[in-house]
Amino acid sequence: MHFSHHIRALPPALKAMQAMGHDPGQCLAGTGIELPQLLCPQPPQDFSLDQEFRFHRNLLQLSGDPLLGLKLGGAYPAQAYGLFGYALLSAPTLRHALTIVSYYGPLSFTLFRINFCETAAAGVLQFSRLVQIPEDLLTFYVDRDLAAAVAGVGGDQSTVIRPRAVALMHSEDRRKQAYEAHFGCPVSFAAPRAEIRVDAAALDTPMPMRDPEASAICQQQCQLLLARMGKSSGFVDQVRQLIAARPGLFPDIDRVAASLNMTSRTLRRRLADEGSSYQQILAEIRYELAREYLATSRLPVEEIAAMLGYSSPGNFSCAFRRWHGSPPRHFRMESRVRSRQKSAAGPLPENPQTPQEKWST
Repeated sequence: MHFSHHIRALPPALKAMQAMGHDPGQCLAGTGIELPQLLCPQPPQDFSLDQEFRFHRNLLQLSGDPLLGLKLGGAYPAQAYGLFGYALLSAPTLRHALTIVSYYGPLSFTLFRINFCETAAAGVLQFSRLVQIPEDLLTFYVDRDLAAAVAGVGGDQSTVIRPRAVALMHSEDRRKQAYEAHFGCPVSFAAPRAEIRVDAAALDTPMPMRDPEASAICQQQCQLLLARMGKSSGFVDQVRQLIAARPGLFPDIDRVAASLNMTSRTLRRRLADEGSSYQQILAEIRYELAREYLATSRLPVEEIAAMLGYSSPGNFSCAFRRWHGSPPRHFRMESRVRSRQKSAAGPLPENPQTPQEKWST
């Protein structure tokens, strides 16, 4: 079983370990991964759980610190998660941010299933088992991910999220004082799932970098990445993620090829071998994002055209009409009518449908 996106979790941990005086080479010993690979623009994608487990066992052995997970959790600022992190930081309120964590958790480095729910008194971020984590690593992963959630949601201002209670899956109650000092609240152990609880009143706290429009745009691109995970070959998905990596910027084929350390000719050949092409992937991304922008934002068509890399609104309108069969403004009006007809709308947009149209190159 492979979780290729988790390999991006290694550099922050390596940097933190190096700051503690540990050699990166020793941290990577036995993983089959060399440091230069992690430093290249696009790290290798074929990264197994066994390699990840070996890496974190190395860190625990080198440090000899049973609380290492808590310390490394702070090494993962929200920005380390790319689009997911920017969607989180620009969310309007803490409630929106925690919902984003729940909805787009697979784009983070976690091995847990994340859920957010509310009671009359609290908002609860829950972490439950998604894959089988070895018992000798469970404490580390639980500690790291909860510490990272608190630090990441808070961004540069840790006052944004103040847990009222934390529950952990493991039995480390002999270090109860250290855990409570770290989280600043009561901590319980041996729970069926890990939880972070915050006061219900705190859920309306504005996020420090709030920008609802930017958050919506990032969420839509996260949505696209989620929809593609596991639905295409590793290489096609890798190219797709490079194209959609930065909101509003679409690299040309030469830049994508350079990021993959190959020529554009080789990139075209490999995509063709898998029944795809650069232009097909780009058109698909543009169409799905265009539908989301038109349906869920109030951005003018002219701005959407620019965000999608079109030289003029006319070119965008022609492309959209070719994809959808109607112009952008007509699609937007239809979407608003459908939205008003719904009895309720969720806090986040639904996953987009995969377009059935054949993409024009």
